[in-house]
Formats: sequence, structure tokens, C-alpha cells
Amino acid sequence: MILPPPGTLLGEVEGIPDPGGVVANWAEAPVILARKGETVRAYLNVCPHAGRPLNLPNGKVFAHGGDTLICPAHGAVFDIESGACAGGPAGASGLTPVSVDVRNGNVYAA
Repeated sequence: MILPPPGTLLGEVEGIPDPGGVVANWAEAPVILARKGETVRAYLNVCPHAGRPLNLPNGKVFAHGGDTLICPAHGAVFDIESGACAGGPAGASGLTPVSVDVRNGNVYAA
């Protein structure tokens, strides 16, 4: 899978629900930005269970209780801070992290 090169603008912090997630602005590969408080993380937007995106066609990303992201296809649950599977059919497989750097309210690939 192609990862965004360092310095690629992926989105703005204020555009990410707190807590929650959004699809990144980079069209070359599916990346999701997840936020909890001041912490922003990025993951490939691919559920390891079935290879489907974590967002609905309208772009909405399900976050539950501020701690997890939920795959809408089969209900796999992932820790918003680590990407680790927290329940459901993904088993021990977690989300693939994408390194990011937050500067001046923007999120860049690192």
C-alpha cells in the first residue's frame, strides 16, 4: 500500500471530530485521521478483517465512546489511540498506522 510522502497535507485538526475520525484529504491512498483531544493519529483506512474502509460512502466515521473506531461492514472495533483491535471479527489484527506531524493546526504525513 502506498503511504503519503512526508510533508503531505492530510487535513486540518479542526475538521476532525473530537473524538472521532475523518477520511484524509489525500486521494492517492485511503487514510483516516482519528482524534481524541489534542492527539491526532492516522491509519490506513482499511479494516484488516475484510479490507473495507472504516467510513460509510457519505464519509462518516463511527466513533464510540470517544475510545474506539468501528468498521461499519462487520463491526470490528479499534482503539482510537493505538489502532489495536478492541473487539469484533478482526481478532488480533489492528489498523496500519501512518506517521503524522501536527503543525499550526494542520496534519501532515511524517
